[in-house]
Amino acid sequence: MKKESYLGHISTFGKLLFLFGIVILSAIVSAMVGLLVGSLFFGVDMASLAEIVSNPQSDKDIAFVKFYQLINQLGVFILPVLFYSFFVSSSPGNYLLLNKRPNTTNLILLGMVVFTILPFINFLGEINQNLTLPEAFSGIEIWMLEKEEQARHLIEIFLKTNTISGLLVNLFIMALVPALGEELLFRGVLLRLFKEMTKNAHLAVFISAFLFAAIHFQFYGFLPRFFLGIILGYSFVITQNLWVPIFIHFVNNAASVIVFFLHHNGFIKIPMEDFGSTPHTAYIIGSLLISTWLMILVSQREGPHRVG
Repeated sequence: MKKESYLGHISTFGKLLFLFGIVILSAIVSAMVGLLVGSLFFGVDMASLAEIVSNPQSDKDIAFVKFYQLINQLGVFILPVLFYSFFVSSSPGNYLLLNKRPNTTNLILLGMVVFTILPFINFLGEINQNLTLPEAFSGIEIWMLEKEEQARHLIEIFLKTNTISGLLVNLFIMALVPALGEELLFRGVLLRLFKEMTKNAHLAVFISAFLFAAIHFQFYGFLPRFFLGIILGYSFVITQNLWVPIFIHFVNNAASVIVFFLHHNGFIKIPMEDFGSTPHTAYIIGSLLISTWLMILVSQREGPHRVG
């Protein structure tokens, strides 16, 4: 017996509101569950846990923050999308375009884009870092810098490990789970809904990429993350397979985690933030051209597609 599509008949805007409602509710519940578990684990009140989340000190603190991060990833991205797709489609797997195995060659070609685009992405990062707000918004700029420094500090605390087991845990929490969850939400659902609303796949790619960059609240990394979102969006539009942007996203995150591990333990000299950077304009332009060519090549191999 075919499963009923309970909310498949409602408007696209209604589906968008339904999705946002689920995300907000699930985020609140997952945050409370994470803090409750932390309260029982640490034997401290939730107010004290807020300080631990923002500034973990001991190994036990860091272990809790990683657990809290995992719970929030599940609550904000994965569970809401699974719940949403269950109600709007009679076949959630088909709706999310997860039922088809991706072409291996195309997967490899698009995975290469993660590395060929690095010089251009890092160039965008330098532009982003040098942006300043008018004097009237100096207070906002100070707040943005503080948030950026806090995020950088937390990432470093997360990633510091000297063991292979620690590296594997970081790859799971910082690479695999975010790749799966964020692609389910931003490409699997939001890009599709914006395509239905605007009747334009290109506009849908850019809107979903903008939201993808904005939700991280790392303002001085907005441009590179926005451009990465565009790559992920077009990889989804081209292949009509959500596993492809999930794979690209995972490779991107995993590369950063591994480079940090190798640098932190003295195996390589180049730090994570400088990996792939170059001062040469020709390499930066070549980076963009080669990456664009690889995506066009995959598009030609896949044939004409549309989201929907």
